[in-house]
Amino acid sequence: MCSFIFADKEIVNLNDVNFFTKFRGPDNTNHVVISGYSFVHNLLSITGEYTLQPFFNNDIVCIYNGEIYNYEKYGNYKSDGECLIPLYIKNGKTFIRELDGEFALILMDLSKNILILSTDTFKTKPIFYSVGKNNLSCSTYITPLEKMGYSNIKKMEPNTTLIIDLTDGNIIESLTVTEFDLNQHKDNYNDWNISFKESIKKRTKNLREKLFLGLSGGYDSGAICCELLNQNIPFSTYTVIGTENESVLNKRFSLMENKAISTRLTKNPDEIKIAHDYIETNTEPFKYVTYSNSSNYNEYWLSLVDDNGANHLSHVCSKAIKEGKKIFLSGQGADEIFSDYGFAGIKKYNHSNFGGLYPNNLSTIFPWPSFFNSSMESYLAKEEYVAGSYGIEARYPFLDKKVVQEFLWLNSDLKNLHYKSVLYNYLTENNYPFTKDEKIGF
Repeated sequence: MCSFIFADKEIVNLNDVNFFTKFRGPDNTNHVVISGYSFVHNLLSITGEYTLQPFFNNDIVCIYNGEIYNYEKYGNYKSDGECLIPLYIKNGKTFIRELDGEFALILMDLSKNILILSTDTFKTKPIFYSVGKNNLSCSTYITPLEKMGYSNIKKMEPNTTLIIDLTDGNIIESLTVTEFDLNQHKDNYNDWNISFKESIKKRTKNLREKLFLGLSGGYDSGAICCELLNQNIPFSTYTVIGTENESVLNKRFSLMENKAISTRLTKNPDEIKIAHDYIETNTEPFKYVTYSNSSNYNEYWLSLVDDNGANHLSHVCSKAIKEGKKIFLSGQGADEIFSDYGFAGIKKYNHSNFGGLYPNNLSTIFPWPSFFNSSMESYLAKEEYVAGSYGIEARYPFLDKKVVQEFLWLNSDLKNLHYKSVLYNYLTENNYPFTKDEKIGF
């Protein structure tokens, strides 16, 4: 998970400034000053060797948060982040496009007098920044920047790399991280299935820590659970028992017997209250913004800590971390991309944009609000803020850029064949039980 803070001045009272960000990196906090610029990194060590940040190479400094899954492609590195500076030296400011992962990063090149800020394709890791003379800063969360007195703080946009001039602190260029191809030319689900299998494989490779997921009777967690079983990957599940199809859940538990650890949790009000109080104390304030571009349902605000989903995730994470499980596989993104919270033009939720009816010309709707923003941004924040407050890293198999591209390449008939068609097909082909045509649970 990790977190970072960058500032163009000395950071005083670090313990206060770093209060919320430190939970994401409980293994170590490293604070260095280079040429008058302050770098703080909070480490959660998950893969590779225990490696402190920032990374250095002459006049180049890099600090980042997340996981780079294809780092071994570029050299024999002891930790994934060590590939970043060599890739920048080789490819320049577009080096981000070589990365396959979930990340936010800062790279400062003093020889060129530039600072590079970047998200991954979907901004799975939060990042805030300010720009301008004597106002240059960046952080995983907004609170550190506010406490240091920075002004005009903004959220980084998803799928964006910013190039900033260190002389005046202003943005000189903005680049797109991933360009998606909207040609809907594929007439079967085979390549999507392959990309999903690979997405699970890369997110569970070389782990030193245990992983878990929240399991309901629905599509998203079901597909993840099914593929983990197919690949014989050790994992655990937590199920908050509620208005679920018990028959489906029991079949899933039976399939996991002797292969994975399953834990059933009840909606105990006292335990949920404890989970709520924990994130209220240990996460900075965040309010959701969800909206539709096809109705008047716009800018519905809800505090993250008052969301039932956030409180139940907190409840699950509190159990998982006590059992030494530090990696959470999330189903986030499946609703936003594979269904738009609807089917056949009928909205299942008010913030659906086109009711899940994908047109023959995808460019007429792409990117729909929740593809990058709206519920995508808000619910990613839920996963990141809540899991991060426990020192747990969230990973997102459905937001793998190859998985998303393969979905976009499917012809509209296949997209529209079933609710969440790619998951419906995958679960059916694998004979894995699921509650059809409903959005439930995790």
